[in-house]
Amino acid sequence: MSESPETDFLVVGTGAGALAGAIAARMSGLNPLIVEKASTWGGTSALSGGGVWIPANPLMAREGVEDSLEAGLAYLDATIGDVGPASSPERRMAYLRSGPEMVQALEDLGFGWRRAPRYPDYYPDYPGGRVGRTLEGVNIDGKRLGPWLDTMRRSAMPAMALSTDAAPQIPTSLRSLKSFASLMGVIGKTLSFRLKGQLPLSMGETLVAQLMIIVQRMNIPVRLNTPLKSLVEEGGRITGAVVGTAEGDETIAARRGVLLCAGGFAKDAAYRQPLQGVTGEWSPASPDDTGDAHRIGAAVGAQLALMDAATWYPVSILPDGTINVGIWERTLPGSIIVDGKGERFVNEAASYVDVGRAMLDRDPCWLVFDSRYRNRYFFGATPPGMSGALVRNGFFITAPTLGELAAKCGIDGQGLEKTVGRVNAMAAQGVDDDFQRGGNVYDQYYGDPTHRPNPAFGPVDKAPFFATRFYPGDLSTKGGLMADEHARVLREDGSVIAGLYAAGNCAAPVMGRTYPGAGATLGPSMVFAWIAAQHCAGEAAL
Repeated sequence: MSESPETDFLVVGTGAGALAGAIAARMSGLNPLIVEKASTWGGTSALSGGGVWIPANPLMAREGVEDSLEAGLAYLDATIGDVGPASSPERRMAYLRSGPEMVQALEDLGFGWRRAPRYPDYYPDYPGGRVGRTLEGVNIDGKRLGPWLDTMRRSAMPAMALSTDAAPQIPTSLRSLKSFASLMGVIGKTLSFRLKGQLPLSMGETLVAQLMIIVQRMNIPVRLNTPLKSLVEEGGRITGAVVGTAEGDETIAARRGVLLCAGGFAKDAAYRQPLQGVTGEWSPASPDDTGDAHRIGAAVGAQLALMDAATWYPVSILPDGTINVGIWERTLPGSIIVDGKGERFVNEAASYVDVGRAMLDRDPCWLVFDSRYRNRYFFGATPPGMSGALVRNGFFITAPTLGELAAKCGIDGQGLEKTVGRVNAMAAQGVDDDFQRGGNVYDQYYGDPTHRPNPAFGPVDKAPFFATRFYPGDLSTKGGLMADEHARVLREDGSVIAGLYAAGNCAAPVMGRTYPGAGATLGPSMVFAWIAAQHCAGEAAL
């Protein structure tokens, strides 16, 4: 085993939180080093929507949009409730105070932010709920990364100049001039990049790319193919780590601290199954999301908490194994989710965490829709009406009657017909008396603005009928190492493990088991990594 030159602050992971933590460390006078076990960088962050949920952020203030830390706290209190010290009042306030400061500091370093002004919180009617708290990175040319572009983790989506508020317009782009104009705007911006020989990045890709550009400008070293093997502990303090390299294991001394920001355990079936009852096969998380930091942290005495929690997300799976995480399919009018009895059991347009969690107990589940829906809206990337290939490959099941559709799917036919009859009766009035679908601004965000009286709720009554299997997937797990308001990792007895910090999906979530708004994973990951670096630097100055 070899020993490398020491560093001040060792950062494990290369997602948005890890990169932000390294930047904060350099700004605070430390000399950070980033290590990543994969041959690519960006983690699950690069595959995500790239939203960052920050109440009372500087962009809102500049645009005169009313918000406050007090409103943010009231909203967190109402949505999260009491889930223990992972979401203590101190951690909530640390997040709310430091979030706007981080946004401004990154902007001062050249990060291009923009706000999603139409995107509501997921529980907009709760105390303190707002519209427009979600931030994202502006579209940039990926070629600005230079050689680092070749090793960035990329999503399967085509490179487009997309924005968060433009995405809901895509499925209804043939229904509304406003939606069509929005889609044409995305296409026009994408072509503008392409005509200049540029590669447009959006969503999670632009988030991690802009952070990596700053990391490289600050001359922060990043080592890929360097997995964390164990932590080095001396006198009750973490003083370094053992990592793997092509030449063998290597010890890296970290004089001030180690930040674990290495993701969750979505893709470790053996670890996950006993904790959550699922294997992760329906999760689009990074394949390297295997809980390394959880095990290694626990080995030095760290407390684990909320290990049953995940960012649940309904998904469909194409015949080639591609996981479709499109959000609008279950929100647009003319579709419902049913279980094997043919019964609805959830507001299909609610937060994906709530819908996905509800599906866990009702699987197998099906999205059922009619030909009117199929002829009006995109399904994922498939244009309206173009169903032939998806029927032939078995992704769509279709039949001239609901009874025949139920028989093909293994759904109780009488139950499905009864459910659809009730849905159609309620849809005529535009009110979902059973689950209140379309009853708030979030439900309507991904709906059809031309459909009246309820943009998210309509009848399923035009033959032929369709169904496709929906699965209780997830974007990642949420449980992890317990940490305090400074992101310091805690033991079972509540004492601090000196020199060890955790953020992101390897830390127990400040958001608890819920999901207050778009970016409620990336926001805490980045903010608590930022806090960790500043705290570590502050301790070094004492």
